[in-house]
Amino acid sequence: MTALYGVVFIVSLLMIGVYFLVDKKRDVWMLLIFSCVAICDLGYFLLSVSKTLDFALWANRVAYLGNVFLPYSILMMIMNLCRLSYPKLLPRALIAVNIVMLFIVTSGGYLPIYYKDISFEISNGVGVLIKEYGPLHNLYKVFLFGYFAGMIAVIIYTSLKKTVVSIKHSVFLAFVVIGNIVIWLIENSINAGFEFMSVSYIITEGLILFLYGILQDYGLTDVHTLVQDGDTLIRDSSLNDYSENSTEIRFLNVEQINSFFENHCGVSCLSAREKEVLRLILQNKKRKDIAIELFVTESTIKKHTSSIYKKLGIGSRSELFEMTKNYIG
Repeated sequence: MTALYGVVFIVSLLMIGVYFLVDKKRDVWMLLIFSCVAICDLGYFLLSVSKTLDFALWANRVAYLGNVFLPYSILMMIMNLCRLSYPKLLPRALIAVNIVMLFIVTSGGYLPIYYKDISFEISNGVGVLIKEYGPLHNLYKVFLFGYFAGMIAVIIYTSLKKTVVSIKHSVFLAFVVIGNIVIWLIENSINAGFEFMSVSYIITEGLILFLYGILQDYGLTDVHTLVQDGDTLIRDSSLNDYSENSTEIRFLNVEQINSFFENHCGVSCLSAREKEVLRLILQNKKRKDIAIELFVTESTIKKHTSSIYKKLGIGSRSELFEMTKNYIG
């Protein structure tokens, strides 16, 4: 069993390396997710090789450090991928809640609030904590279910608002989250002697990387958001393909872009790739930036742009933004 925990921990470290290969833009929430998983699996491994109660308690605290901040990281990643606007104070408030929860779950050995009593034994060569739960133990379950419910709520809400790249990606995210909920519930209902969540976390990382790779191909992971009064605006320092020195800023937020796509009949004539390019143009991305995000050449983007303008009956980016005024209300 100790060897299995060791292998899982090594795999979690390797997954961090895979993350750096896949995510060229170094998304902070993705990195935090992978770091939390590695910390969790390190704690499980250290607990399995423990020889004393004190060492086992510290190993347990290491595991909880990752476990407490992992759902926070996943929630923030989902909100960003789903392009959900949120108050600036929300991350700070959640961190404050996490710190309080971390204090509670790591209080074993000091206070009888999470564990009323705790002892240590070595079973089949593996260190095991024997726990008698205290009055605040169920608070951790409420904490986790709160995060899980928040993740599902974000996915459903943004799917209805059509701010995600597609419904199928939302469903994919939902299954990833629900899968972890099911595994966690099964693990808590049986005494299997192994932390199956350690393996589940690795699988979750792989699924997230898979989805993130798809979204990078859609050019939808490099999103710079301005959170202000509940409205998220997508900005870019570039202004157009032909006037980089202009001081005028043109951009559309996600809802405006979706409205334009729904109301302008000409958009339906565009190919899937042309629609991707059009979305990025409406976010006011420069041609070279669009090419980088979609992993194609600038000349390819130029051809797509020309085709888009022709199908929409316009001749320039300025005409495009002027046209949108009639369709976004």
